[in-house]
Amino acid sequence: MAFRFKEFMVYQEAKDYCRFCKEASKSHIERIDKSLSGQRERALISIVLNIAEGSADRSDAEFARFLGISIRSVYETAAAFDVAALYGYIGDALNKDIEDRAQALVKQLASFRNKLKGNFP
Repeated sequence: MAFRFKEFMVYQEAKDYCRFCKEASKSHIERIDKSLSGQRERALISIVLNIAEGSADRSDAEFARFLGISIRSVYETAAAFDVAALYGYIGDALNKDIEDRAQALVKQLASFRNKLKGNFP
């Protein structure tokens, strides 16, 4: 039996976002600030893992709740990169690119969550 979460485009998009952010931080943040890097990494992983975990129950209401957690984790990663920009670890252009990607992912997650919410009162 295939895992249901692998069928969702938003899962693939979340992995792409994580990969991009990991590569961006590898050359800029990880060597400089282990604490910020660790927090950012946990938030990035949380995005993908909560999509997978939420899909396991087959309850739309529960899945929607886990997608909400993924959305909050995207916000956390965007804030971590914003702090990295504040500290001068990354440039404004990279921070803007990450923010734009984060906003696009949040829209996709929210849209998917809203579709699930339409399935229950």
